Amino acid sequence: MRLGRRLGIALAGSCLLVGLPSVSADARRAPARILVDAQEWSLWPSRASLPAGSVTVQLDNRGQDAHDLRIRRLNRAGLMTGPTQGVAITQSGQVSSADWHLGPGIYELYCSLPGHMRRGMHARLVVR
Repeated sequence: MRLGRRLGIALAGSCLLVGLPSVSADARRAPARILVDAQEWSLWPSRASLPAGSVTVQLDNRGQDAHDLRIRRLNRAGLMTGPTQGVAITQSGQVSSADWHLGPGIYELYCSLPGHMRRGMHARLVVR
């Protein structure tokens, strides 16, 4: 009886494992999404924080001038560091998108066109 029970448990366990691919939790989770509205001279992200991992970013240019969107991590001194990710130059009335991968930290979103960041086209984003 004991052998039969052990065999049944072993078979049930092996049936659960057969055919299940090994996938990490991050790969199973759909990418986070964020919409950033741009207009002279402001950026308005749809959310102030995101989970770490894959992110689909949309830039909606509501202004009259072309704009782009860049992101860089901030160090403890508040200075931008590390690689830059971005959304291409987007013309007035258009929407562009990109897929980013972000680790935990505080980031600066900004328009990299000449003079735009200095005039106020930047915002902070927290990635948890």
